[in-house]
Amino acid sequence: MIIKKIQIENYLCYYGVKSFQFEDGLNIILGENNEGKTKFFEAVDWLFNGTNSELENLVSAKKVSEIATDDSFRVSVSMTVNQYNSEYKISRSFTIKKTHNNEIETSNFRFEGEETDSKTGERIPKNGQVLLDNIFPFQIRKYSMFKGETELNIFENEEALANLINLFSDARHFEKYTEKGIFLSEKAENAVEQSTRQNQRNQRAYNLIEGELSHLEREKERLKVHLNSTEDEKTKLELNIKEAEKYVDNAEALQTINKRIKNIEEKINSYNSKIDENYTTSLFDENWILVNFESFHKEFAEKVTTHSKTRRELQSDFDKQKGIKEGEKKAKAELLNNAVPLPIGVPSKFHMEEMLNDEICKVCNREAKKGSEQYEFMMKRLKSYLESQVVEEKEQEEDETLFKFDYTNRLVNLSVSHEDNLKNLRLIRTKIKDLFEFNDDRKKDIEELKEQLEKEKIERGRILGNSKIADEDKLINIFKNYTSWQEDLRGLNREHFSLESKTKEILKELKLKKEEKDKIDLNSASLFLLKTRDILRHIETIFIDTKEKKFDEFIEKLENKSNKFLNQINVEAFTGQIKFSKKRFAGDRIKIEVSLFEAGGRYFVPGTAVRTSMNISILLAISELANEVRDETYPMIFDAPTSSFGETKTGDFLNLINETSNQKIILLKDFIGSIKNPDGSLNDLFVKEEFNSIKRKKAFWVKLERPFDKKELSTINTEVNPL
Repeated sequence: MIIKKIQIENYLCYYGVKSFQFEDGLNIILGENNEGKTKFFEAVDWLFNGTNSELENLVSAKKVSEIATDDSFRVSVSMTVNQYNSEYKISRSFTIKKTHNNEIETSNFRFEGEETDSKTGERIPKNGQVLLDNIFPFQIRKYSMFKGETELNIFENEEALANLINLFSDARHFEKYTEKGIFLSEKAENAVEQSTRQNQRNQRAYNLIEGELSHLEREKERLKVHLNSTEDEKTKLELNIKEAEKYVDNAEALQTINKRIKNIEEKINSYNSKIDENYTTSLFDENWILVNFESFHKEFAEKVTTHSKTRRELQSDFDKQKGIKEGEKKAKAELLNNAVPLPIGVPSKFHMEEMLNDEICKVCNREAKKGSEQYEFMMKRLKSYLESQVVEEKEQEEDETLFKFDYTNRLVNLSVSHEDNLKNLRLIRTKIKDLFEFNDDRKKDIEELKEQLEKEKIERGRILGNSKIADEDKLINIFKNYTSWQEDLRGLNREHFSLESKTKEILKELKLKKEEKDKIDLNSASLFLLKTRDILRHIETIFIDTKEKKFDEFIEKLENKSNKFLNQINVEAFTGQIKFSKKRFAGDRIKIEVSLFEAGGRYFVPGTAVRTSMNISILLAISELANEVRDETYPMIFDAPTSSFGETKTGDFLNLINETSNQKIILLKDFIGSIKNPDGSLNDLFVKEEFNSIKRKKAFWVKLERPFDKKELSTINTEVNPL
C-alpha cells in the first residue's frame, strides 16, 4: 500500500484545499513549531479514527470568518492510495453552516470510500470504514502512526505484544488448536470423573477431593486477580519513576545512588526482621515467667517430701496390721510332717463328715477310731475348712486400701521434673540478657543505616535538583512524587512477592490433590477412558508447548531484525544490542521488556537519543515482518520522532532511513532557520542549505502565511510548499 495523496480542506489551520503528493520511500514534511506540522498528523489520525463529536473544534476559523450567514462549506480529509495496482480513496467530511448569531452548526457527517476501476476508470462507491480496514488493517495502523518520541516504545502497552503475535507470529496458527486441545481434554476429564463417581466405594473420597480442588481453584483465581492488580500498579509506578528520571541530567548517577539506597533499605529490613521483641509470647512459650521460680520450687519440694513421708508411714502401719491378719490365716494351715497339705476342702466337707462318722479314712483305707490321732487329724481338717470359709467371707467384706488414689506420687514426679528443669530455668536470665543486648545492637545498626540512608537521599535530592526543570515548584513536586513512588514500589514488591509465594503453594497443593484424584480414577474409571484422557492431555500439552515455541521464535526474529536496523541507524555512534526478555505475569499475561546491552552482556541505560533509535529500529523491524507475512508494504507516519537527535544526527538518520524499504512520512522541525528583526522578533523562516544533502523522495515545507495576527485564529492559514 502506497499513499499517493493526502488532501486537507478547511481543517483547522489548513484553510481552503491543501494537497500533499507522496511517493514510495522517504517523504519529509518540515515545519517549525505551531506552523501546521502536527496538525497534518492530527488530520490523518482523524481520517482513520475520527467520530462525529466535537466537530466544531476542527474547523478553519479563517474560512468561517469569510462566509456569510446561512452559507456553508465542507471540512474534509481524504487519502488516495495504490494497492495491488488498484487505486482507492477514503474521505471523512462534514458540513459547516454559519448561523445568524455568528455561530456554526455541523451536519452531513460522512465517511466514504471509493475504488477506481483500473480498466474503465469508473469510480465505484464503497463503505469508508470497510474499505479502510481492508486496505490498511487497524492492527497494522497501530504500528504505523507515532506522535513524538514517547509513543515509539510500543511495548509499554501490553496489548501491543498480543497484536504483534496475532498479526505476524506463527504462534497465532496454534491458538485455535490450543483451544480445541483444552476443550477435548476437559471433555475427557469429565468422562473419567463420571465413570469414577459410579463407584460407590470411592464416591465419598472423590467428593472430598473435588471440594478441596474447587476451594484451591477459587483461591488461585482470587490470588491471580490480586496479582494482576499489583502488577498493574507496579507498572504504573515504574513508568512514573522513569518519567521523573527523564528530567535528571545524570541518570547513571541516579541509578547508582538508587541501588545504594535500595541496599541500605534491604539491610534495615533484614535487621528489623532479626529483632525479636515479642516478649509477651516469650514469657509463656519460652518459660520466661519462671525465671524466679526456684524459691517456689524449693518450698513446693519440701512440702511434697514431708507429705510423701507421712503417707509412707501411714501406709506402713496399715500394711503391718494387714500382715498380722495374713499371718494368723497362714498359721491355721499347718503342715503335717512338713508335707504339702491338700487344698482346704479336699476331701469335701461331705466326705470328711462321712469318714468321721464311719471312723475310717477312706482316702488311705485305714481305721480312724474316735480319739485316735488319725481321727483328730481329720477333725482338724474339717474345722480348718469351716474356718476358712468364714475368714474368706470376712476378707471379701473388709478388703480395702488405705489410699484409693496415688496423687502423692504424681506430686513427687512433678517435683522431680521441676528439679531436672532447674538448670534450663537458671539459663533463662542469660538468654534474656543476650536477647536484649542483641536487639539493642541491631537497633544501633539500624540507626547508623538510617543516618547513612538519609545522606544518600540528600545526595539523590541534589542530583534531582540539577535537573532540566527550571520551575522550582514543579521540581519539588516531582521530587516528592518520586520519593513516594519509590516507597510505594517497595511496598508493592513485598506484596507481590508474598502473593507469588502463596500462589506457588496453592499450585503445589493443586498438583498433589490432582494426583490423589488421578489415583482414585486409576482404581475406579474405565481403562479406555483413562487412556483417552492421557492421550488428550498430551495433545493439549503439545499444542501449548508448540505455540510457546513459535512465540519464542517470533521474538527472536524480531530481536534480530531490530538489531539489524539499529546498526544501520547508529552506524557512526554507540549501538549496543537490543535484547527482548519475556516476563510472564499472573493469569498467563505476558509482557516483553526491551533492554539495551553493551558488549559482554552488561546492561546499559540508554539516553533519549539512543532509546529513540532503539524504538524506531523495533518499529522498522515490525514493518519488515508485516511485509514478509502479508506480502504487502504499509506506510509509516512519524511526527517529530527525533527531537533529541540534533540536526547532524537527524540528517544521518534520514539518509539511512531512505535506504530502508516501505513508504515513510516523517514530520520534522529540523533544518528550519529564522530571520530576526532588529528588535529580536521573528521576521521570516527559511529552509537551511544542509537540507539539500538529505536523501528523500519528496519533501514539503509547511509554514503559516504571513503576516498574521497572533491573537486572531481567523488570520491563520498554513501554506504547503513542495521542496
